[in-house]
Amino acid sequence: MKRARTFAALAALLLIPALASAAPRRPSPAEILHSPKLLAKYLNLSATQVTQEEALFKTLHDTLKGIREQEKTLRDQLQAELDKPSPNACTAGGYVVGLHDLYEDAEAAAHTFDTAFSAILTPEQLAKYNALKELVRGPRT
Repeated sequence: MKRARTFAALAALLLIPALASAAPRRPSPAEILHSPKLLAKYLNLSATQVTQEEALFKTLHDTLKGIREQEKTLRDQLQAELDKPSPNACTAGGYVVGLHDLYEDAEAAAHTFDTAFSAILTPEQLAKYNALKELVRGPRT
């Protein structure tokens, strides 16, 4: 009898973490903002809006992918220059400026997405979208 209770208690202790991890987890505001499906659900987008949203996300994704590839090439070139016994400061600086330009290109792509996406939303959806972005950004000082 005592053995059965011990076994039951042990089994319960082993099941608690499994049950806790099986409970559905709410996505964070950042996860919602970066997921077309979650964002569409959160904003209650119409079918037409979902189609437009998907196209906008694809364009953003493709643009950022190209930027990341260029960034990797520049980072590799910068590292190769810095690994030289006597790196050329002008060459290294050129790579750093190029990386900064790509950062600005990524920011511009995100801004273009945001502007175009905001334009397809109703006023109520836009208010929710802007509030979500503020949650992700956090308080400004």
